[in-house]
Amino acid sequence: MIHLATRRHHRLLLFVVGMLAVAMPALAQPGTHVAHPDAGVVPPWPELERPHVQADSPLPLRFDPQGQRPVIMMTGYWPPSNEALRRFSPNPEQNPAGWIGSNWEGSGYDVVSFFPEFVPPNCDNCGKGTGDLEVDYQDTSLDFWHIASEVKPIAIITFSRGSTNLSWEVEMNQYNRLVWINDYLPPLQPTPAPPDGSVPANTLRLSKLPVKEIVNAVNEANLGLNAFVCYSGDGGGFLSEFIAYHGVWYQAINASPASPDWCIVGGHIHVGGLVSWETARQAAEITLRQVIQRVDTVVGTTVVQEDIGYGGPGDARLAVAGDALVTGGTADLMLYDAPANTQVVFVGSRQFHPRHYLGGTIVPLPPTVLKRVMTDENGRYLRHEAIRGGHGPRTFYLQAVYDDPSQLLGKGISNAVRLEFLP
Repeated sequence: MIHLATRRHHRLLLFVVGMLAVAMPALAQPGTHVAHPDAGVVPPWPELERPHVQADSPLPLRFDPQGQRPVIMMTGYWPPSNEALRRFSPNPEQNPAGWIGSNWEGSGYDVVSFFPEFVPPNCDNCGKGTGDLEVDYQDTSLDFWHIASEVKPIAIITFSRGSTNLSWEVEMNQYNRLVWINDYLPPLQPTPAPPDGSVPANTLRLSKLPVKEIVNAVNEANLGLNAFVCYSGDGGGFLSEFIAYHGVWYQAINASPASPDWCIVGGHIHVGGLVSWETARQAAEITLRQVIQRVDTVVGTTVVQEDIGYGGPGDARLAVAGDALVTGGTADLMLYDAPANTQVVFVGSRQFHPRHYLGGTIVPLPPTVLKRVMTDENGRYLRHEAIRGGHGPRTFYLQAVYDDPSQLLGKGISNAVRLEFLP
């Protein structure tokens, strides 16, 4: 015999899941935020597209990207920028002295570097080089996205050779140029151009490096360098600015703390051509320490709402992260690892009543929030500042139900997240 209360929950579950197939028009339109029932809604931010690239062949990544520590990624081009980073290379052929980036200086971060090689190593007219990230638009883009997708860095610093002087120039501006300076091999321009199709041509992306802190620290080290921030110029329109744009572009795609690929810092530094390799190495390490301090600060002030489990069937994950949910605080919401271009219903409640259904468990019952959205072509849905804090203290439970043809009953259920709203 089924008790009346159980019958009610069963009917409610049928209603919740049935909304995906039957009652979609009654729900909010795609792009609507999921918010506390008493909270305001922030206008949606533009979505960022993740480029689809595939390297011609797998790169020999000797670093284990599945390690437990977050990773900081650095790239170089012509010397001295590549030589400054050599000891952070996880490739023993490029770094026979051994990788020093494992838990570097006890920081809790692994640091890796990637760069091409040149003949002679102290070249003046260096050309495109050989190996990772050759000074070539197509090779750089393919290698960059392949490496970044494997490493999933929490911070990216790109370096290249700048003017023939003793400068440490921290670039502020990177442009999504339509026209670039020709490289060495056809096609001489990027393909596509502009490289970033998610924004208009010549869109400016700014550095997310702690630029002032880097400049101050390098100058205070008395290395004989002139460290400064270039606020008004650009990266030069050649491969330096091209890889610089890739770094800040990747960071922008993964800027949300709710993302499994969260990237906090991205930016570029031009190293003067007269800087010795040893001095460049010291300045790179000083820069790295400042970046770590910035990352630590951001991580330390970010609140991740509790994942209480109950996920499945399906692989989709739900995350909410950002400020503490106090008055004035906001948090991002992200669903990832769901099927591409699929419909999703967010189910929320102030009550915690787990009930088994469709091979999984629905936690927030009875539901007081139902919103419909679509995942993107990568199986993700992201909304910045989707949830506003305040109106607490109170607890709210959130979960996602989505179409998943690979499941026996055609539906998937994400993990549940417990939101703690504060005054």
